[in-house]
Formats: sequence, structure tokens, C-alpha cells
Amino acid sequence: MQEGSLDLALTWDGKRIVAATVASNRPQVASLLRRLPAAAVSERVLQLFGICRQAQAAAAALCVRSARGERLTPGALDELALPVALETISEHLCHLLIAWPTLLADPLRPPRVADCGDWRRRLRAASDRRSAAAVAADLARWLGEAELPSPGEESPHIAAAPLLPVLPAAEWERMALLADFALLPTRAGEVAETGALARQVGDAAITRLLAAGRRFAARLLARRLELCWLAAALADPPRLSALLDASPVRAGVGLARVETARGTLLHRLELAGDGVAHYLIVAPTEWNFHPQGAFVREISGFPAASQRAARFAAERLALSLDPCVPCSCRLVDA
Repeated sequence: MQEGSLDLALTWDGKRIVAATVASNRPQVASLLRRLPAAAVSERVLQLFGICRQAQAAAAALCVRSARGERLTPGALDELALPVALETISEHLCHLLIAWPTLLADPLRPPRVADCGDWRRRLRAASDRRSAAAVAADLARWLGEAELPSPGEESPHIAAAPLLPVLPAAEWERMALLADFALLPTRAGEVAETGALARQVGDAAITRLLAAGRRFAARLLARRLELCWLAAALADPPRLSALLDASPVRAGVGLARVETARGTLLHRLELAGDGVAHYLIVAPTEWNFHPQGAFVREISGFPAASQRAARFAAERLALSLDPCVPCSCRLVDA
């Protein structure tokens, strides 16, 4: 199916981006899951999603099991978490090795397409704990020597969104019932940024970068830190259970949380008999590209002496927040 896109409109006055709006035409995939038999939900989700599809399928499976009142054993969580972890590693590597170098267009640091392709093939082939641990050992060694892309010049006076904490699934139920939560999610009435930075904010180096106003650099470092954590966790699979959990809200209702490369993913399912009566999906993009969210807050007021600089600033910020659909930037005169 069509994945949709984001339209990022920037109001530019010749000196800075004074305002921005985000318009999304992403399809509401959750509506396509209604009236399906519960047993068919996970397979249908795999067919519908191209990006973060393992995370989406894991969230769907957790929703169904928790709605049915099934006990989620540590072994069951491990089984679901392994493909999510491998997918997250692949997404982070693609971001760091291809997406950022492509945007920066530095001839001295071109995109490392072949390296990324080699890693992704190995990750796809890691179908069990033993093969995943072997990949993890090589990844840990590689990360010790790998060079991060540089985000370029930063503006230290950005108006950043708060970072979304990692919350267990049970704590999301009250918020999931709010009107428009799937499209315009907030926590305690506040927009928030989700992703690797939000998960790694407790690291001392991340704290220093944020204090210096270097949020782009902090996001890049957070991805590297997360890759290190994932490499270590692949060698110790029970640690991977931190990536996901579920809550049996009540009989026939389940809610699941999965941590993806882009941030927190939520699924909520209500059953009527053995069919889906209602389904809700909240993807990380809904948080980071909320109409008053991280993208809009940070880009508004950003200095830009030319149209090219304004467009690059927006494209760089959008990439750092990593939407799960293509986005286009256009300028509107103030």
C-alpha cells in the first residue's frame, strides 16, 4: 500500500525560518485491521508495513496475546524481541552509513553503501541466538573503530521538545483513550521527542552535548550508544526484553509497546469475540512530526541566510528525527 508522506512548509523571512507547519497524508493503517480475525492480525501487519515491519508485527502479536489473557513468558518475549533488535541495528546502520553522508555530501566521507549492505545481509541471516551473537561480536569490534558523521554547525538556542521517557505498556492506557491520540499524541498535555536520544539521555556524554546545545550531535551519538547496547544484548538475549512489553488492559483489550529505531511504537487492540473491533497504532513519526512537536519547535527561529540554507536546515533536522515516510520541504515567503 502507499506509505504516504510529510509536507514540511517553512516560512522564511530572508534571515531565519520564522515558522513551520507539518502536513501528513499517511494512511491510517489501523483501520485496515478492523474486523479481521485476531489470528490474522500479525500476518496482515507484516504485509502492510515496509519500514519497522518486525517491530510492528511484534507489537501486533503482543496486543493479541495480551487481549486474549495469554501469559507472556520470558521465552516468548525473547522470541519477539530478537527480530526487533536485528531490525533496529539495521535501521541505525543505514542511518549512519548512508542517510547522513548522503545529506552532507562530503566527498571525503561518501556514503558507505557496500558496508551497510554487508551488515544488513548478515543481520537478515541471523535467525537464532547463536548466529545473532556472532554478528554482535563483530559489530561490537567494528563500533570501537567506526567514525560517526559530523552533523555540521548547530544553533545552540533552539526551542527543543521534551524527551519522551520509556514507559511500560500499562502506563499508556489512560493516554491511549484520549481523543485524537493516534494522530496527535501528547503526554500530560505536552508534545515530546521520541527515539534513541530519549532512550540514551542518561549517558554523561549525551548530557554534555545537550547542555552545549548540540542536539544533532547528541542524536547521532545516541544511535551509536544504542548500537553498542544492542550488540551486547544480542549476546545476552534476556536483556532484549527491555525493547517491548504488553499490558492486558481488561478481557479482550491489549496494549503493547515496542522500542524501534525511530522511537516508541504503541499498538492497542479491542476484540469482539475473536475479531478486531478497534485498533490503534501510534508510530514515532506522530510524536516527532506533531504539528507542535520536535521538528516544528526546533526549526522555528533557526537562522538561515539563504533559501538553500533554510532548506538544508529543515532536511537535516527531519533526517535527525528520522520519519518513517518520505518528506518534502518547501519555502513560503514571510
